[in-house]
Amino acid sequence: MRLRMDRDALAAAVAAVGPGMPNRPPVPTLGGILIRAADGSVSMSGFDYEVSACATVTGTVAESGAVLVSGRLLTEIAKTLPLHPVELFDDGSALHIECEQARFSLPLMPVEDYPDLPAAAAARGSVDRADFAAAVAQVAVAAGRDDTLPMLTGMTVEFHPDCIRLVATDRFRIAVRELDWVAEQSGSTLLAPARALVDTTKVLTGERVEISTGTTQSVLGLRTAHDHHTIRLLDLPYAPYQRYLTVRHPARARLRTAAVVEAVRRVALLSQGTRILFSFTESSVRLAAGDVAQGRAEHVLPCEYSGDPMTVAFNPRYLLDGLTTVRTPAVDIALDGPRRGAAIRPADDESTPNRQWYFVMPVRLPE
Repeated sequence: MRLRMDRDALAAAVAAVGPGMPNRPPVPTLGGILIRAADGSVSMSGFDYEVSACATVTGTVAESGAVLVSGRLLTEIAKTLPLHPVELFDDGSALHIECEQARFSLPLMPVEDYPDLPAAAAARGSVDRADFAAAVAQVAVAAGRDDTLPMLTGMTVEFHPDCIRLVATDRFRIAVRELDWVAEQSGSTLLAPARALVDTTKVLTGERVEISTGTTQSVLGLRTAHDHHTIRLLDLPYAPYQRYLTVRHPARARLRTAAVVEAVRRVALLSQGTRILFSFTESSVRLAAGDVAQGRAEHVLPCEYSGDPMTVAFNPRYLLDGLTTVRTPAVDIALDGPRRGAAIRPADDESTPNRQWYFVMPVRLPE
């Protein structure tokens, strides 16, 4: 194999393959990047049996071929190369990389030992790439991180005729997000590992993403003009959440998003990570944390509030996770007393249907 390619193209392709490379490969070949070159096209692939990634870029291919080299080393090399064209060629035992005065050689691993990447066949439709990545990030904050409860580490993906709905929960909060898409097939639901979905959508390029599923519904496929990724799905039941979308909350507070985020961060300094009290009145809300022995913090914010005055306690981290996903200037917090879940939503124009929800359970206060 012998080829010449742009340094930025090499770095971008290697970075795109990152989600498919395990941190601790069980066998050396799974820690490798498979490079294939033919007909002016260079593809790089990574696979850890859970996530696969393949990025294709253009290059001047003098000799076709395929090599398998250390993914970690190739990634580090690509980051440090000068901004000049890169030559890659192998001599049967090593891959040589030359860029201006920099030269590297990486030992080859047997290509035949590298597993075949899973195929994702049935196209479900396509979605705007940036919108999809943002929605995944917004929902993933509520996904569980405890691997002993794998169902809660997943993100539910529902394919509806007019939208995709993403859902995640760790039992203490639920995040829901809908976004438009161009559907080819609808009416199905799957559960994907939330962390893998976040890592993959971060490296996607292009304007649109084609979403597909495997022939046995065991993998989710994400394809752009130059990248193709698959994620092995979780064969587990979906966490129920639908009833929370229809709960009526008798009280609602509208606040400036940036102001309440800043206030929560400030007051949380003395919360010891446990709770912040929100005391709502007609035109303001008082945030308080701490005690006389450990120190206290308070902050009063103006707000538009409808409902009976009430005091509710929230875990500051859970609250911030929801508030920081809101992209509108104002945010609504809907309340149903100090012991029932609160709903955080963007304060959109009344004529605009809501596409984002974040439900968080309060911290119970002593009787």
